[in-house]
Amino acid sequence: MVCPEIGVLMRYGERVVRVMAEARGQRVIIESLDDDGRAVRSAVKWANLEALPAQLF
Repeated sequence: MVCPEIGVLMRYGERVVRVMAEARGQRVIIESLDDDGRAVRSAVKWANLEALPAQLF
């Protein structure tokens, strides 16, 4: 697997996240919303991200 494109929406577990930047060690920085609606950034491994289906709704 190669690093996902910056800005793409993906699934991380049950959350939909946006890929913000590439990090070291086959990781990317993702951004998601917490329960209060605040943006949270985390570093996760590429292998834990899944592509979203072609149609969300």
